[in-house]
Amino acid sequence: MEALLIIIVLAVVAYVLLRGRKGGRQQISMEYMPDACVALDLETTGLDPTRHEIIEIAAIRYRKGSTTQDTLRALVKPTKKVPDTITKITGITQAMLDKEGEPLAQVLPQFTEFIGSLRLVTFNAEFDMAFLETAYEKHRIAKPANPVSCALKMARRAWPRRKSFRLEHLANDGEFSEGKAHRALEDARRALIVYAAATAELRSVS
Repeated sequence: MEALLIIIVLAVVAYVLLRGRKGGRQQISMEYMPDACVALDLETTGLDPTRHEIIEIAAIRYRKGSTTQDTLRALVKPTKKVPDTITKITGITQAMLDKEGEPLAQVLPQFTEFIGSLRLVTFNAEFDMAFLETAYEKHRIAKPANPVSCALKMARRAWPRRKSFRLEHLANDGEFSEGKAHRALEDARRALIVYAAATAELRSVS
């Protein structure tokens, strides 16, 4: 595990309103954030969990009031060659997976231990959870029963007048687009920030 400084999600950091209202920045209130949660993201070889595979898992364990958050990041070795189109999107090459990738059967127990019983936050919960559920079933590992919050659904409720709800567009509008999109750890970080802003707007964790 690594420790990651999540500066942007701290209450002391100013944030540009995602709803596009003029007037500059405001602070994100952490009042409605859970005391702890885990933001996660997956990179996969396609969109269908019954045919495609996970090639990267990343998670950030957020704890309210902490300036550093533990992270988990793992490349996963697929059973089939990673498509060139996925490499172009993610930057994840077959050579990287051959050298650094771990079998999914080894990564899933690490992930399960990392998340514990904490609320899971993901930008597109239906997509990520479908891949995870399929993976747990395939490898006959007990599925976690954690509560799940979808940052995308929350963003739609919080800012219904937005024209785009793509994660990269939310990141650009919120001025927290720093790392490479479509890598799991960076997208988990962005999802966590969107979630924090949406909880403040909606005064709810889901």
